Amino acid sequence: MPNFQSALQAIVSSVAIPGGAAEAKEGQRYVICISRDFGCGGELIGKKLAERLGVRYFSKEILEKIIERTHMDPHVVKTLEEKVHKARDLWLYSLFTGQDASADTYKRHMVNIMLSLSRVGGVIMGRGGHVVLGHTKALRVRLIGTLDKCAERVAHEESVSIEDAKHRIQEHNAQRGKYVWEMFHSRLNDSSAFDLVVNVDRLGDIEHVTDMLVNAVKAVTEGENI
Repeated sequence: MPNFQSALQAIVSSVAIPGGAAEAKEGQRYVICISRDFGCGGELIGKKLAERLGVRYFSKEILEKIIERTHMDPHVVKTLEEKVHKARDLWLYSLFTGQDASADTYKRHMVNIMLSLSRVGGVIMGRGGHVVLGHTKALRVRLIGTLDKCAERVAHEESVSIEDAKHRIQEHNAQRGKYVWEMFHSRLNDSSAFDLVVNVDRLGDIEHVTDMLVNAVKAVTEGENI
């Protein structure tokens, strides 16, 4: 098995961005954890926010790093991420490969990677980052939207019917909520777990939402290190 501390150092080195080093030395390691409803434009907001702050955007990259550093089968890691309750069905994989495919191992790697990312700054999308980094100065944001409005966005972007869009939204949101509960025993509808809950239906202009989040994260980290 690889040395995980060495792997974490490699991750920290790999996420360096042009112009980011000087900012990090000054202690301005902006970290934002975003949880979002499916179809509310969270990915676009997260990417714009990262660009504005001069930090990296992390979403699927987190999963890819877990796969890379643990040398686990990508299908196994994907199963652990999407449906943690199915992890108990992976015991055969552990038996024949000698690798620990448990949810606890996945969780340990996920938490350690997020903690490492928090030291260099970045926008971390989903995967319970708001829980993992809840004790830090990371800004924890929840982006929400009504089912009808989110369905309109999904239907337009993916060229599907409104009914199909609603079904996908409900499925994705249920899966995300189950993941956070089973991994961290936290509910996504618990507003106390977040610093800001933004209804994008009422604050739908992406630039306005981004401006608000830029000001919020600067207020949270002003004069202090993460």
